[in-house]
Parts: sequence; C-alpha cells; structure tokens
Amino acid sequence: MVVFTPYAIGTSDDPRGMPAWLDTLLATLTFTLLFGVLPAWMRLRARRRSRHTRDKPAAVDPQRPRSPAPVRDLPRPTPTSRALTHARQTLPHPVARAIRALQQADTPRDQYEAMLDAAESLALTVCVTAAALLHRPGADSGAGVLSVLRSACLGAGTTFGTWTVGLDRVLAVDVGHPRLPSGLRSGVADMVDDLKALKAERNRTAHGDKPLSRPESALRVAECRGFLEHALAAAQFLEELPWLCVASCDYRQRTRNFLIVARNATGDHPVFERQTYEWDQPVARDAFYLLAREERVPLSPFVTYTFCPQCRDTETCYTSRVPKGGSDATVKSFSRGHEIPVPDLGDEIRALPGRR
Repeated sequence: MVVFTPYAIGTSDDPRGMPAWLDTLLATLTFTLLFGVLPAWMRLRARRRSRHTRDKPAAVDPQRPRSPAPVRDLPRPTPTSRALTHARQTLPHPVARAIRALQQADTPRDQYEAMLDAAESLALTVCVTAAALLHRPGADSGAGVLSVLRSACLGAGTTFGTWTVGLDRVLAVDVGHPRLPSGLRSGVADMVDDLKALKAERNRTAHGDKPLSRPESALRVAECRGFLEHALAAAQFLEELPWLCVASCDYRQRTRNFLIVARNATGDHPVFERQTYEWDQPVARDAFYLLAREERVPLSPFVTYTFCPQCRDTETCYTSRVPKGGSDATVKSFSRGHEIPVPDLGDEIRALPGRR
C-alpha cells in the first residue's frame, strides 16, 4: 500500500493545494503509522500485559493466613526398654549384638527384620547352650536335642524351627538333671511359646506375607515386641553361663596348672574383654567354652571362632549344615550370615547321637 500511494497521488486529476512530493510524503507517513506502527505497538502492549498478569503471585486472603505445608515425620528408632537394655549388656554376644541392631534400626521395616533376627539369635543361643551342657560322649541323656541338631545339619540346614524344636527336646529332659541348671529349664519353659510365636511370624514373612507399608511394619513390630521382651526376661539364666573364647593356654611348671587368657563374649561390643583364669586342664585355643559352675564346657561343634575371608576378620559362627560326602561343615557368622567351610567339623556333627 505504501508503494501504490505515491502512484495514486501522482496520477490523480483532482486539484490539490500542496506540492505533489509533500502530499506523497504525508500520505506515506500516515499509512505507515496507521497500518504498521500502531498495530505493532498495540500487540506489544497486549503481550506485556498478559506476561505481567501471568507472573504476578496469586492474591492471598488477608483474613485466612496460608497454612504451612505438612511436615513429614522422621523415622524414629525403637524405644528403649529395660529388658532390651539389660539383655544388650549381660547376654552372650550373639544375642546382645542382635539387640543392638534392633535398637539402632531407623525405620519400622528395619525394626521388624531386626526383631525377628534377634528372636532367632536368642533361640539359637539357648538351644546350643543346652546342647553343649548335655553333650557327653557315651551318655544317653540329652540325645533328643542333640539328634535334632544333627539331623538339621546333615539335612537342609538349621533354621529358626530347628532351635524351637530343640528347646522342646530340652524340656523333655528329666527334671533335676545334674548337667542342666534349674534356671535354664524354667527359663526355657517360660520363653518357648514366645519364641514359637516369633518363629511363626518369620514363617509368615518367608511365605510372602511381608509388611508392605511403613504403618503395617510398625503394627507388626508392636504386635511382636511383647513376645521378644518376655523371652529376653526369661533368658536371664544365660548370665550365669558366660561364653568364653580362649585366646591362649600356657602350662606353668611351677604351679602345675594352665594359665588361660580368654575373651569374655558377653555384651554387644565387638571386641571381647580379656580375662585370666587358672585351670587344671588344658583347653583349645580359639574355641568357645561355657563357664558353668567352675566347669569348662566346650561349645564345639555347635559354635566356632572362624576366620571369614569376606570380612577379613575372625567371626563368631554357628554350625549350619554338613555337605554330603565330606568331613567339612559349613558355619555361618552371627553378624553377617557369611558361610565359611570348616575342616573336620562335619565328622563331629556326625558323631552326635541320631534319632532312635
């Protein structure tokens, strides 16, 4: 249109009062302003106004203050109870270590798993303690619990159920058996039903019924906590049967006895406190013993002190299974569950009394 305007003015026959060039210039400027500059300016204003409206924060009603965003609850550790704290300080290391893991668990799901692990560690510790006390070559008493452990190790391996069945066999031993402290038998009777309830919970989880949410995990922990605390209270007899791991055994010519340096495997600390004893009989180095009525009762072949290649450290372990066709046995560490082969331990398991 700007191009055709001068042409239209120059060819017009109408009279005009100004020169043609000025008339052409004014007409060109008028058309440019009306149809070029003015529409562009209006579009720019509209665009700026819409951007300003979009970026402006929403108005807040002064009468109703903005509510703060809900704060998500942080995971809380398991509340400390007197039973858990006492057990963590006084029971054998496998149980105390598991209790520490339970108290340090942050989420309900971790607490749930740690609670079941602690229950199994307690059942295992009590069962092998009783088995060691009853283990006497050539004696028939205690054959029930020993045969249970033998069958499990020679079969698919030990499980939570192995320990609870073994505790039932302990209760079948005659009342007043000279090798079983009275507190052990009564303690096992008080705890066995609680441990069976926790074993049923472990089986429930193993068959696919795991807690699927945080609230469900917290509910399961609340439901199972009483069973564990009651079982720990019934296990106080273990305080009178400390586990010792022999560090050295030296014969002394002058006194004709043996100077024993042993690690006291009590409490949750991973480094065992060393204690000195004078005994009239030698004991094996790096082996676990029960100190019962001033008598040293070997915990082998149920518990070992074995070097773990994965941890690169010596670990407290329990015998899990015996492979077929060999003299070795496989032990598991209490702390991480690593499996370690131990030479000749399988022969000791096979020497236990079988079922009759």
